[in-house]
Amino acid sequence: MQASRRLFLKLLATTAVSRWLLDGVQAAAHKKSSETVVSSERGDLRLALISDLNGPYGSTHYSATVGQGLDLLSQLKPDLVLCAGDMVAGQKISLTDSQLEAMWSSYQSTILNPLLQKGVGVIPTMGNHDASSQRSGSRYVFARERIQAASFWERQKNLLGLQFIDAKDYPFQFSVRRPGLFVVVMDASSASVDRGQQRWLEQALVSESRSPDDCCLVMGHLPLTAVSVGRDRAGECIEDAMHLTDLMQRQRVDLYLSGHHHAWYPGELKGQRVLSLGAMGNGPRRLLGAQHKSDPSLTLLDLFQATKTVRETTFSLKTAEPISPDSLPMQLRSKAFPSLDRRSTHWSYGS
Repeated sequence: MQASRRLFLKLLATTAVSRWLLDGVQAAAHKKSSETVVSSERGDLRLALISDLNGPYGSTHYSATVGQGLDLLSQLKPDLVLCAGDMVAGQKISLTDSQLEAMWSSYQSTILNPLLQKGVGVIPTMGNHDASSQRSGSRYVFARERIQAASFWERQKNLLGLQFIDAKDYPFQFSVRRPGLFVVVMDASSASVDRGQQRWLEQALVSESRSPDDCCLVMGHLPLTAVSVGRDRAGECIEDAMHLTDLMQRQRVDLYLSGHHHAWYPGELKGQRVLSLGAMGNGPRRLLGAQHKSDPSLTLLDLFQATKTVRETTFSLKTAEPISPDSLPMQLRSKAFPSLDRRSTHWSYGS
């Protein structure tokens, strides 16, 4: 019996040492990879794109991958962070006002304030777990969550480091500009993006504040077409998306950013460049036609203004190393939605 106990303790100690050594190797690899990225050529404007940070319903805590993402952002030193939604864990009617306030308070202390304190501007997008636009008749199903989100972001508005062009319906839909960049945020926190919002989007895109030399990005939470397994169904993609796609092409939108499907994919939809962002937090999903779940990730856009080109780099939050686009399917196919073709992650912008 004593011999068995000694053997068990020896195995336990060996496992603990192995775990400690493995953690050390992973930490060293994470640091080395980050240092390599920092030393690579930087664009005139560097944007970090993140999405889907939330945990389970009502959670005020964030997963380890969110912490790893924040550490990586500290190394990458972006000028702006664009978040494609799901910053908190709402979309549950039984959550109380105090719970909603606690979630936004946690987001502020864990994610928003550390970025702002480093001088990094933040452009938020409302996701279905932040402030869903789902309706029942003429009323919002999650009206209290939209009120809480609006109140929180109104308090942050002057701290975000943004030059607003149209902020009448901020934080649900608005436009911002800085030299070389024009960003329009639309409320795609549910599948319904009505004609009123589409008209607003078109007006925002023809703003006199937009320069022909700007890289023009539109951001919404839901994608225009299906990207991941389990989300290739009604309600998980924008309805009547081809009308929106035509609108964006007509107004020379360089890139549509979305989250919600928890899987990274640089795609092209009927000639419109789109980017599905991977989840930074819980619940990575499998791309349509892929064998394995996508890694939690974040994406970097480096804009080179002299040549009007963009370099996209997407990092796995498991390894802190870039993910090769060649590891992705050439095309994503769904029975219910238009197919999405993989595109180059190096491209030109502007007219």
